Amino acid sequence: MTETKKKKNIFKRFFSIIGKGITYFFTALLYYFLYIIAWPFTRCKVKGKENLQKDDEARVVVSNHYQMYGPLAIFMNFPYKFRPWIIDKMMEEEHIEHQMGLMVYNEFKKVPKFIIWIVLKIVKNLMLFCMHKAGGISVSRENPRKIFETLKISTETLEKNKIVLIFPEKDYVNEGVGIFMQGFEHIGKYHYQKTGKKISFYPMFVSQSNKTMYILKPIIFDPDEDANVQKQKIVKYLRDEMVKQYELCEVNNEKIQKKKAKKRQKKQRKELKTQQKRNRKLKNKENISLNSDEEKVEQLVEDNIIDKK
Repeated sequence: MTETKKKKNIFKRFFSIIGKGITYFFTALLYYFLYIIAWPFTRCKVKGKENLQKDDEARVVVSNHYQMYGPLAIFMNFPYKFRPWIIDKMMEEEHIEHQMGLMVYNEFKKVPKFIIWIVLKIVKNLMLFCMHKAGGISVSRENPRKIFETLKISTETLEKNKIVLIFPEKDYVNEGVGIFMQGFEHIGKYHYQKTGKKISFYPMFVSQSNKTMYILKPIIFDPDEDANVQKQKIVKYLRDEMVKQYELCEVNNEKIQKKKAKKRQKKQRKELKTQQKRNRKLKNKENISLNSDEEKVEQLVEDNIIDKK
């Protein structure tokens, strides 16, 4: 019995490994296929790259999320190697499937359940593959003890000259910059205690309307200042700079819209002028044809071909 059980276990493991390998292969194919499709929609300019060109410093980039556009645009266009902080639940298979299932089953009630099940499996594996590809660092909002593991991995990442990317917004907003959750700034103190190096926190704003990613000037962690004052100072600076950039983008968008409106008005005027010219030409042609017909009639009358009446 024991030998047969061992054989069954070996076969189970073998087929599970093959199944996982096949799933990974097709997920990777789907990922690169979607990457090619998404590229034209997420392509954007990167301004302020020169601010991040110091390889010898520890760099943490703090960005707005802007629904799904922010992470996708950063993943596609960010010019340096980075590892993002990702909520731990978004890296768990069961949680992803459960959350997406609740959303999809409510939205698509008429769709057969087995089709939804297949789609959920594909999307779940794709999301996990993307998390793995991005090198996500798990971070917990609920368990404070797990934050030390996050800080430890982040410090190791920074020591390898990689950038740590953080999305600190509490609620993801469609416009502007959301309210920040505090706690991420602890990485400055932790990293300094472990390595003796100061972290530079870079605010970054991703604008979908301008198709541009703005890397702004950093604020450097100061270990000599009071810890609470320093935390508030870092959070305030980062958010204020992002809000300023958002407002600048809005002003530029208004200017662009005004320029577009002026161009449209000019175009409409030109079209009106060309239409008026065409109408004049048509009228002139009609007048010429009428005059020529009258001349012909007069000529025929003179030649007594037709009656004057």
